[in-house]
Amino acid sequence: MVREGQPQGGENAVWQSQVRCWSVAVISIALLSACFIASCVVTYHLTYGKTGKRLSELHVYHSSLSCFSEGTSVTGNVWACCPYSWKSFGSSCYFISTERNFWAKSEQNCVAMGAHLVVINTEAEQNFLVQKLNESLSYFLGLSDTQGNDNWQWVDLTPYKENVRLWHQNEPNFSAEECASIVFWENRGWGWNDVFCDSKRNSICEMRKIYL
Repeated sequence: MVREGQPQGGENAVWQSQVRCWSVAVISIALLSACFIASCVVTYHLTYGKTGKRLSELHVYHSSLSCFSEGTSVTGNVWACCPYSWKSFGSSCYFISTERNFWAKSEQNCVAMGAHLVVINTEAEQNFLVQKLNESLSYFLGLSDTQGNDNWQWVDLTPYKENVRLWHQNEPNFSAEECASIVFWENRGWGWNDVFCDSKRNSICEMRKIYL
C-alpha cells in the first residue's frame, strides 16, 4: 500500500508545482498588461490631450484646418495640420499677410490667429518663404531692437546671436530703425533690412503645426 501511494504523492507534488508556476505566470501577465494599459492611458492624455486642446484653440481662430500625411512612425501615420490656406514648411505653418500695418499691429494680428511674426531659423526656411513673396513688397519679421542699441530680439525669445542672421550687406545701419523686414533688392536678392517700426508693411505670421 505504501508503494502504491508514493507515485500518487509525487504526481500531486508535480501538479501543485505546475499550478504555482501557472499562477505566477498569469499574475505576471496581468501585471504587465495593467502596466501597458496604464502607459497607454498616460501617453494618450499627454499626447492627444494636448493635441485636442491645441486643435480646440485653433478652431477659435480658424474655421477649417488642412491636414496631410508626413510619413509614418512606430505608432502609424503621422498627420500634420495647418490652418486652411497657410503654407507648410518644416514644423511650422506660415501666413503671408496682404494687409499693410505697423510692426506692433502686425504682431497683434498674428497673435489673434494663434501665431506670431515669423522667426527665421535657417537659410532653407527663408529660401522657402521668399518663393511665396512679392519682390516689390517688404515684410515685417518677428525681430526688433526696441532700445536701438543693437540688441535685436526675436518675438519667441529665440537667441538672436545663436540664430541665423541674413541681413543685407551693411545692414542694420541706423539705430532709429528698430524693426526688421525682409525685402528684395536688385543685384542682391532677398535679405533683411532695418526699418522704422511705425512704417506700414506686409508681414508673415508663423505657428507650430498640429500633429495627430
